[in-house]
Amino acid sequence: MNGRALLLAVAVALLGIGFFARTPDAGGVALRDFEAYYAAGSTWHYHGDPYGREIWRAERTIPGVVATRDELLPFVGPPFSLPLWDALSRLPWVWAAGVWHVVMLASFATVVLAGLRIAAGKLVAFDACAALVMGATFAPLTSGAALGQVALPACAAVVAMPVLLRLRFGYAAAFGGLVAALQPNLALALVARLREPRSWIGAAAAFAIALGGSIVAMEGLGGIGHYLAVLHDHAYAERDAAIQTTLAGVLRGFGANSDVAGTVAAIVALAIVAALAVQCLSRRYAPDACLVLACAALPLALPFAHEHDFNIAFLPVIVIVCRSAGAARLLAAGAGIALAVDWLGLAQRPGSTLEACSLAFATGLAIAALRSSEAPERGSPSYAPSRDATHLAVLAAGATLCIALVAIPAAHHVLPTWPDRLPNTFAVARTMPAPDVWHAEQAAAGINARDAYWGLLRLFPLTGCALLWAVGSFVLRGSARSEPLSAAPAPRAAAHPST
Repeated sequence: MNGRALLLAVAVALLGIGFFARTPDAGGVALRDFEAYYAAGSTWHYHGDPYGREIWRAERTIPGVVATRDELLPFVGPPFSLPLWDALSRLPWVWAAGVWHVVMLASFATVVLAGLRIAAGKLVAFDACAALVMGATFAPLTSGAALGQVALPACAAVVAMPVLLRLRFGYAAAFGGLVAALQPNLALALVARLREPRSWIGAAAAFAIALGGSIVAMEGLGGIGHYLAVLHDHAYAERDAAIQTTLAGVLRGFGANSDVAGTVAAIVALAIVAALAVQCLSRRYAPDACLVLACAALPLALPFAHEHDFNIAFLPVIVIVCRSAGAARLLAAGAGIALAVDWLGLAQRPGSTLEACSLAFATGLAIAALRSSEAPERGSPSYAPSRDATHLAVLAAGATLCIALVAIPAAHHVLPTWPDRLPNTFAVARTMPAPDVWHAEQAAAGINARDAYWGLLRLFPLTGCALLWAVGSFVLRGSARSEPLSAAPAPRAAAHPST
């Protein structure tokens, strides 16, 4: 067995350990976020308001929901998606959930394999296996799939766009833009690629369909105004939630006033957008490289982000580790491990330390097993891993130790989970708007409390994004004067034998 195969085998073993060591679920709905989509489709079908309290009538009938208490999960998706949820709501819950499970699996495979295609220019069986293992240890991807979060297919569409445009699948690219818009905060990354003319065509078509479909679904511009008002109220209702993995959320966790934290975060976001704009308008970066950089930096600027929204960072992780060597690859791998860990899970499930450490170690070894286009080769498909692989394995071991140390205080800073910590008798006034109900539920469950430890945990993935953006800005510079990222890199002559 050669070195790369050994690394991958150990990574698979660690993945198995993490799977069997996982903390059992508390029960409830298997696809918790899909619950809201399904109920919204049913409510809209019967001419109710999918953004209001009426959604609870459908949610309370779903298996696993505790109907004796108010545990409303609000729907805030774009209006043009309502016909899709309507179609799925026509099916019994079990069948609709089965269909959505397939969508989640296909989206996961697309994010991983399309990301590898962009990173390496081609798909090699061994590297595809390593990338799939890496994806299976990447908590934002797996949590998104477990929740049935629409963020996963939206991210898959974002990652697939460069490949579709490179293959000149114009209609497919337009459809991809529409799918990405199912999660608008992630679809913003596609703006970074609009320098290319073909991107404009797909974006314009997707925008026209989304806008027209939203107007029709909401029966006019008045309905659009209602949706925007609900969106604003929902963002305000959740701004203090500990599950908000944003800069403002971190600052609030450390004790900052909510308004001050929001203002500081907004200023930083504007600076990030300005810096990204300069990079995207520069001729030093290819359009694909601009998208990669935007995916790395976007979570730093979002005013509203949960863990599953960080699945957008998988693309820059795999691209940069495959397009770098030496110190740059080590830094990118460290950022990738920081992004792969379910940090809040350490506080939500204090017994999950073994699971988190096993998966983090597996992430590092899967990265080490990936072939780097910058590493010297012997020309043999079974060449031994380069010196970088050894360094990456050591880095993975060190990172795993750090995660174990960070997990120790978790038993003293337990983060409650919704809806498990809601009192069985929890109820609110029937006249209360959906965003206010959602805020009351979070307060009753205890996830609106401020804890510096929770702020620290949320800081790790944001730091990973910042580091990834910095390394990518260096590694991908000059890509506009070379081959596109989604094209196969030219083979490099071996400067010295691999070790």
